[in-house]
Amino acid sequence: MPDLTSRALSGWLAAIGETGWRRAGFADAARISGLPADDIRAAVGDRIDALAALQDRVATEAATGAAEAQGSVRDRLFDGLMRGFDAAQADRAAVLAIWASRDPGVLLLLGGRGGLHLRRLAQAAGIDIAGPRGQLRLAALGALVAQAFAAWRRDESPDMSATMADLDRLLERAERAETEGVSPDLLGLPGLSSLFSRLRTWRGSGDPAPPPSGDPAAE
Repeated sequence: MPDLTSRALSGWLAAIGETGWRRAGFADAARISGLPADDIRAAVGDRIDALAALQDRVATEAATGAAEAQGSVRDRLFDGLMRGFDAAQADRAAVLAIWASRDPGVLLLLGGRGGLHLRRLAQAAGIDIAGPRGQLRLAALGALVAQAFAAWRRDESPDMSATMADLDRLLERAERAETEGVSPDLLGLPGLSSLFSRLRTWRGSGDPAPPPSGDPAAE
C-alpha cells in the first residue's frame, strides 16, 4: 500500500526532525502520521529502515536526474545532484537532525550503502568508472558530493542558490582536474594526487596499472 508506506515514512521523518534522531520513536511517528504504531512498523519498520528509505529516495532522484539531463557530464552531475538536494530539502529537518546526531551507526549505514549509490550516480552521468582511473574518479566524486552536502547544510535559502553556486564551483574544479591534470586534492581528498602521479607513471611505462592495493581511494 504505497499511501500507507508514504504516510508512515513521512511520520518517521517528521518525528526525527521534531525530536531528534536519538529520541524519535514509534509513538512520535504515530502521533504525527495519525497511523497506529503497528501499521508504521509493518509498512516501513523502525527509524533505521526509515533512514535507509530516505537515503534510497534521495539517491534515486539524483541518479534519475543525471540520466535524464542533457549536455556534458558536468551538466548531468549538476542536474542530478540538485535533484537529489531537492528531495532532501523536503525533509531538511530530519536530514539535519540525523547529521547532528553524530551516531556511529548512522555513519556506518550511510557509508556502507553510499558506495553503490555513488556508482549509480556516476554511471547515470556518463562517467567512466572502469579500472584504477575509474576508482580515482569515484573517490573524487565522493569528495565532491561530501562538499556539496556541506554547502547544502549551510544553505538556508528557499531556492538553494548558495548550494547551486558552490556545486557549480566544485564541478568546475573537478572538470579541470580531469581535463588538465590539476591535482584532485582541489576537491578536498588528501592523497589523491599521489595516486594520480602513480597512474601517470604506469601509463607512461606502457605496463598495465596494478591495483592500488591498500589505497582507500581504490576501495
